[in-house]
Amino acid sequence: MKSVGAPELRENKLQYRSANLNLYIYPDALVEDYLKLCPIDHTWMGLSHAIRDKLNSEFQIPEKLRSLPGKLIYFSLGFTGSSVVELMKRMMSILSKSKHRFIIVKGQFLNDYELPPNMWGETFVPQVEILPFVDLVITHGGNNSLLETLYFGKPLIVLPVLADQHDNAQRVVEKKTGLKFNPFSVGEDELLKAIDNVLSDTEMYAKVKMISEEMRQSKSLERLVERIESIAENPIMPPLIEQKSQRY
Repeated sequence: MKSVGAPELRENKLQYRSANLNLYIYPDALVEDYLKLCPIDHTWMGLSHAIRDKLNSEFQIPEKLRSLPGKLIYFSLGFTGSSVVELMKRMMSILSKSKHRFIIVKGQFLNDYELPPNMWGETFVPQVEILPFVDLVITHGGNNSLLETLYFGKPLIVLPVLADQHDNAQRVVEKKTGLKFNPFSVGEDELLKAIDNVLSDTEMYAKVKMISEEMRQSKSLERLVERIESIAENPIMPPLIEQKSQRY
């Protein structure tokens, strides 16, 4: 911070609000009602998405899954969730009874349990490459996973574990783009029925397709670049002011 002329971070104070530009990354369709309730000042800009570059342009559905019946579902609880081995074992046991196929992010403890016949997975998989192929995403609800899933027009079942994942899960329900459950307590029949219900929900698919199209057509990245260039020419000093936490 000091090397670029900004104030030194104080102990236990890791967030500051910039006098020039503050950025949030969230689709307009998911945040517009928030902005009506809690207006933000001119220093804030929204970026509709920040989709990462593709990791493997040659990715194909694994041969193990190609000949199996059912829809294709992507399952990832992120780094933290996949590290809870007993939780992963529980999820795999439930999903093994589904009539559908699954691509699984197994995480760092992949050797601690085996995948059932209707699944394929690795420690980490190229998520951005996989999403266009699947029909549904079961996720922990991290911000990257949420935005990437919606960008490719897929409905979600969110199993939040911590932090912003709970807020994202609630947004998914409120905006009718998916469902949410507690991964530690959701029942077997409850989750399996939810999967089939989402896969057959034409209104939900129409909603996520509409959001996907809005994200793809967004000009927010171009506007952000223009704003940064403008600030570079005429910065407001001092460059940073401390962020005060607020509760609504």
